[in-house]
Amino acid sequence: MMRVFVTLLCLLVSLPSLAARTLEWEELVPGDYDPAKIYGRLFEEIYGDEAPESVADEDSRGQKMMDAIDKAWREAPLKASLDNTEVRLAGYGVPLDGDEEYVREFLLVPYFGACIHTPPPPRNQIVLVKMEGRGVPLDLAVDAMWLEGTLMVSSEDTEYGTAGYVLKGKSAEPFTGYDR
Repeated sequence: MMRVFVTLLCLLVSLPSLAARTLEWEELVPGDYDPAKIYGRLFEEIYGDEAPESVADEDSRGQKMMDAIDKAWREAPLKASLDNTEVRLAGYGVPLDGDEEYVREFLLVPYFGACIHTPPPPRNQIVLVKMEGRGVPLDLAVDAMWLEGTLMVSSEDTEYGTAGYVLKGKSAEPFTGYDR
């Protein structure tokens, strides 16, 4: 009887460690990384002392600035400590691979429209999701959702930007808000 009690107690104590860790997007970014500072430095290197609002849309340096931002965002630092972690993360889907009913591979991003506009977010704000099984229903894949699975620190280029993390997706559900 005592052996059964000890076994059950050990099981109860280990259950919380089996649960996925709920992450917020800021937790994917190393603490010392500040994209606004990087943008400011790049802007100053390319435009000098000009104020951003004074730069004309047709300014020839615009492409140089976009290329510099793209390079910086593709090299954004990642948090190695998150590798191989069971996580739960909310975000918006950008479909990459699937059929007319299900999406098996997609990007998960922190806000609607990310990766559709140029430049895409830094790679530490893009997660490539590879779902198990059939995938996620198409209507859910293009909306806000919760994803659960194993997060890996692995940079992969996609047609919409560089993902700094890969999530082996186990489950998805509509986003209903954060538990507080």
